Amino acid sequence: MNEPNDKFIKIDEIVEITGIGKTKVNELITKGKLIKPIIIEGFNNRLFSYNELQDWIEAQKQKRSKTA
Repeated sequence: MNEPNDKFIKIDEIVEITGIGKTKVNELITKGKLIKPIIIEGFNNRLFSYNELQDWIEAQKQKRSKTA
């Protein structure tokens, strides 16, 4: 999803939005099961796309619907 209102978010915001703990979020990212970070040279924090996170959440809901 490439909507014009996309924004960068930090990992703490992913934790807040999803309700998943930071350790588990980092594990999911490392295993490639969550969205990939965006690395910006000269910036110490990994950043993520808010829209990509919303897409990931929707995909998880769709998986639930298929298995229910």
